[in-house]
Amino acid sequence: MKSLFFPPRNLRDELLDLDEAPYEEVRDSLQDVATVNRYLSGYRVLLHHVEPFLKAHKPDRPFAVLDAATGSADQPIALVKLARRLGVPIHITAIDINAKMLKLAQQEIAAFPEIRLVQCDILDMPFREASFDLTINSLSLHHFGWEKAVSILRAIYKFGQLGMVVNDLHRSRIAHAVIFILTRIFTRNRLTRYDAPVSVMNAFTPKEFHQLAQEAGVEPAEVHRHFPYRIALIGRKLKQ
Repeated sequence: MKSLFFPPRNLRDELLDLDEAPYEEVRDSLQDVATVNRYLSGYRVLLHHVEPFLKAHKPDRPFAVLDAATGSADQPIALVKLARRLGVPIHITAIDINAKMLKLAQQEIAAFPEIRLVQCDILDMPFREASFDLTINSLSLHHFGWEKAVSILRAIYKFGQLGMVVNDLHRSRIAHAVIFILTRIFTRNRLTRYDAPVSVMNAFTPKEFHQLAQEAGVEPAEVHRHFPYRIALIGRKLKQ
């Protein structure tokens, strides 16, 4: 029964990862992703777990965040909006290796001076250890194989003084079926129609997230399930 609803992981490349599509098609697909995040808890999960860190921060300086693999920067934009509502100054360094992603992100962050973009490899970041208050990673870990996912968690964990928040999908046949249907109804973008269902089946389960965190040396680690089929991994270094 368990394998019926939560099948074994079968990692496949997503079209966005191949970086072969024209910029306009990539832009439209990332806008689809932002729409999904808006309505299916993609932002809410991240904000729910980062908000306590923001509220505990003394506003004598900006709260420093590293967003690893930012994509179109929609997640840090959502985080800046939350920080503004709370009256907490914030500065987010958002990194990505893909130039097309950063080109789009540059346009999206025009009204958000709290965000700066840096092009670099997530496993070779030009920062000092513990040089940020918190590191975040949203909806990208499922793009990688097991060993690289462990390496990424280990890498980003060391840059946050307080720890890290990882926000991702939960592998499930039900989630796969739902997103397959939704992408056929609400978008004609071939990248979105292919990548969204593949992303769900590439994702990790809560048990696998625990194992990934253990192998990456993230201790203590909390894994939280969120509706619909979302997972948050919280690695804390200091008590809030």
